[in-house]
Amino acid sequence: MENKSQYYFFLLILIGVAILAFFIFYSYLTSLLLALVFSVMFRPLHRWISRIFSGGSQSSSLSTFITLAIVAILVITPLIFLAKQIYVESENLYYGLTDEGERSTLITSLNAFSESLSNRLYGVFPAYNFNSFNITRYVQNFLEWSFANLDTIFSSLSKFVIEIFIMLFALFYLLRDGGKFKRDFILMSPLDDNFDEKIFYKLKQAIRSIVVGSLVVGVIQGILTGLGFYIFGVPNPALWGSFAVISALIPGIGTSLVIVPGVIYLFFTSTNIYAFGLLAWGILGVGLIDNFLGPMLINRGVQVHPFLILLSVMGGLAFFGPIGFIAGPLIVALLFALLEIYKSTR
Repeated sequence: MENKSQYYFFLLILIGVAILAFFIFYSYLTSLLLALVFSVMFRPLHRWISRIFSGGSQSSSLSTFITLAIVAILVITPLIFLAKQIYVESENLYYGLTDEGERSTLITSLNAFSESLSNRLYGVFPAYNFNSFNITRYVQNFLEWSFANLDTIFSSLSKFVIEIFIMLFALFYLLRDGGKFKRDFILMSPLDDNFDEKIFYKLKQAIRSIVVGSLVVGVIQGILTGLGFYIFGVPNPALWGSFAVISALIPGIGTSLVIVPGVIYLFFTSTNIYAFGLLAWGILGVGLIDNFLGPMLINRGVQVHPFLILLSVMGGLAFFGPIGFIAGPLIVALLFALLEIYKSTR
């Protein structure tokens, strides 16, 4: 009885301390989750660099530092500048919609667009008067939600810099000591070692297919969409490219939800050549990424329907805030990894 009492008392202390530790690390959960995802993404690169500089030893600090420098230069630094541009464009668009002069200009443009569309379609429908319909209020409400999430991320420059630093620091140790962390976890886990190995293997597959596959493909499509908007003269290309990242996760629709309005905008405000150019860019450039690179990455791991991936991203954003973009798919990845293990053990 005494041994049971000691065991339960120790378990209670352990749970309490673990909860406190979670709240201590919660502020940096975004950095840690990003480091975890990047460690899975760039493990092959780290393995290759280790063979060149450290004889295949992945615990070498030199090869890990070189890998980290490559990741920072080629991936993280461009993403930081891109995120800054998205923030600036969303801020300018939001404050432009709250300004009466800007709103009057927008309504005038919408009225001209409606009249031009009616004339092109030979009066099939009458031109709509947007002065009687406060469309800017709906756009403004949508941008308020988007801007609030962006503002949460970039509200403090010093905090943002610290989070990037912690993410790079965590990535360094995950790449260098990831094998040791894995062995320690297996030793502490009450599950059979075979189950622990299966959980790690399936979780790695799920991250590669769901997080790396779907989200990375979506980010690439968003960047290409924003680049196409910039080339052909659509305003705020970085902002609409960020919306294309989310729309890329919608099954059957994808980035066309953003590209088609851009083509229509160019068709009525610019030359037809630019409109057809953006359309060709969307089909040949952005679409081919989804058709070729997407299946190549997604089929390497756990199979999850794209609609569930979209729900995991949107639900993660609603429940966790900005970190939900990564946390939601990670939780779904873990769920499907555990379900596959459960099926194999029956």
